[in-house]
Amino acid sequence: MKIVFLHMTMGLVNRGSEISTDLLARSLSKNLEVLVIQSGPITQKPYTVKRVYPLQSAPSPAPTTLVQKSRSRLYIDDASLKIKQFTIAALPSIHHFGPNIIVATNGLPQLRILQGQTLQAKVVVFGRAGIGYHDADNLAAQPDLFIALSSAAETWANHRKKDLTRVVMIPNPLDIASFQKLKKINLGLKGPIVMTVGALSNYKNIHKVIEATYQIQASLLLVGDGEEHSHISSLLSKMSNNFRWIKHLEPEELSSYYLSVDAFCFIPGAQEAFGRVYLEAMAAGLPIVASDDPIRRSIVGRQGIYVNPQNISQVIRGINLALTKGKINYAKELVPYQPETILAQLTKEFHALIE
Repeated sequence: MKIVFLHMTMGLVNRGSEISTDLLARSLSKNLEVLVIQSGPITQKPYTVKRVYPLQSAPSPAPTTLVQKSRSRLYIDDASLKIKQFTIAALPSIHHFGPNIIVATNGLPQLRILQGQTLQAKVVVFGRAGIGYHDADNLAAQPDLFIALSSAAETWANHRKKDLTRVVMIPNPLDIASFQKLKKINLGLKGPIVMTVGALSNYKNIHKVIEATYQIQASLLLVGDGEEHSHISSLLSKMSNNFRWIKHLEPEELSSYYLSVDAFCFIPGAQEAFGRVYLEAMAAGLPIVASDDPIRRSIVGRQGIYVNPQNISQVIRGINLALTKGKINYAKELVPYQPETILAQLTKEFHALIE
């Protein structure tokens, strides 16, 4: 079987989507032919990588103004236009490779172009945009397989899919073993230390974590950057020296930071499709404060602390409670996210598509 992953921002950023795609491509390439087509620089991988439509940086992932949101909704924003150019540039490589499966990660503009081609390959979409119009549009385009990342998203997708699309639930994988090889590092912060990780987009509510941590006078480790950079910088300036802001870390570096803090807090809005960072925090045994919604509850399980992100009093109480808990064993909760488990599920679905 031959599989192509079309992922424009691979090699440019290392967010949840890129990390998960890399893990899946690594696992699948052990027994199958895998080609990843991207716009970012190529680094050494165990699978084949092709760079087309070279970019030096990724487009902004989240519009902020009303005009930007309108253009994004119509797929005429800068990111959508780049996705179209990237996909067109990738077509010769796709035809030459002759895949059985194409994993299209960049949304409706990409799907429209692929569906205009005379390809024999089946098209697969991961529901990484989250419950909302982007993945609703992906479903309306009738991919052969739509992979929801949570049970809640699977139910939602089944109500919106067309007859030709099969919907299954397969969560993002996590290389849990990597956390067992690492040691704590000195962050240069007074304890207790609260950690949050995420792109600085408004819906991820990083500003709420900063406000709550400031009020309880804990130290904060923030890992991430994005379009809310200026706003976040202003909020952090109130925290004196009780914070550390790291804008970018490679995945293999990030693990040691999780091991060096006392609690983890990530409280995004409902449009967050999954939240890989929860799995990373669980692998490090951290008490976790998460958004109170079905997706987050399905990931973290009964040992999580759940709050309304818009209620700062709840967030403060949640963090205070987390700081009393100490390390937690999430071994049972993490079983479904083992790469071997995900690989078996994914391979089964791919074979079913082409038989």
